[in-house]
Amino acid sequence: MTLHLNASESVSHKILSFLDSLTRQGESVEIIDDSLYRYEKSGISKGLDQIKNGEYSLAEDLLTELNK
Repeated sequence: MTLHLNASESVSHKILSFLDSLTRQGESVEIIDDSLYRYEKSGISKGLDQIKNGEYSLAEDLLTELNK
């Protein structure tokens, strides 16, 4: 599940503390702030545009080029 949260600083602190307690219990929690979310979203959008425009390379071709 993905959750986007807009809360006051005190509520955010309580939620982050709770999430931290879950990770200490072995649960899997990944926290992404707005800046990282926007960065990743723009990268995905750019990649999709490149694919749509035929501007991509096969992984094998990239590995061959890197190994030269």
